Amino acid sequence: MRETADAGTVDHAGDDAVFDDDERSGSPDIGARVFTDRWIGVLLTVLSAVALVASFELSLDKIRLLENPDYTPACNFSILMSCKSVINSEQGAVFGFPNPYLGLIGFTILVTVGVAAASRVAFPRWYWVGALLGLTFAVGFVHWLAFQSIFVIQVLCPWCMVVWATTVPMFWYTLLHVLGKLTPAGWVRALQRWHLVPVVVWYLAIAGIILWAFWDFYWADFFANL
Repeated sequence: MRETADAGTVDHAGDDAVFDDDERSGSPDIGARVFTDRWIGVLLTVLSAVALVASFELSLDKIRLLENPDYTPACNFSILMSCKSVINSEQGAVFGFPNPYLGLIGFTILVTVGVAAASRVAFPRWYWVGALLGLTFAVGFVHWLAFQSIFVIQVLCPWCMVVWATTVPMFWYTLLHVLGKLTPAGWVRALQRWHLVPVVVWYLAIAGIILWAFWDFYWADFFANL
C-alpha cells in the first residue's frame, strides 16, 4: 500500500511537470491567464503578422515608386492619407534604406518567437528580455515616426498607422510579461490586472492628437460636410 501511494505521488509530480511552469506561476487574478508564455506568444504571433503584412505592402509600394515615380499607392485615400508622401520623405529611410525593410526583419523574428511560445516552447528569461529590448527600440522608433508624420510631414500613412497600432501593445504586454518573470512585486500584478487601460489610453491619445493637429487642415471640413 505504501509503495502504491508513493508511486501515485511520483506519477502526480510527473503529470505536473508536463505543464508549463510559467502557466503554473501565472497570477490567478488575471483574466484568462494572459501573462503566460503561451498567450503572450499568441498575441505576438497575431499582432506581428499584421504588422508584417503592413511592412510588406509598404516595401512593395517603395519598389513600385522606384520603378515609376508617378505610381500612386492604393493607400493614398485623400490629402490627409498618403503613403506616397511618407515613403518618399527623408524620414522614410532613416538608416539609408527604406524603413519597411526593418519591419520585414523585425516582425518576422517576432512571428517566429510568438509561434514558438504559443506552441509551448520554453524560452529562458534572458530570451524574453532580448525580445523586450528589440520591442523597446521598435516602440521608440514608432513614436518618432508618428511625430514626424503628424507634425513634420503633416500627412498620415495608413499602413504606417497599422504598424503603430500593433507595435505599442506588443511592447506593453511583453514588458508586463518580463516584469512578471523578474519580480512578484504587487505593483507588477496591479499593472497586469489593469493591462488594457494604458493601451486604450494610448489609442485615444493618438486619435485626439490626430484630430487636433489636422483639425483646420482636414477634419473641420470633413465633419462640416457630413
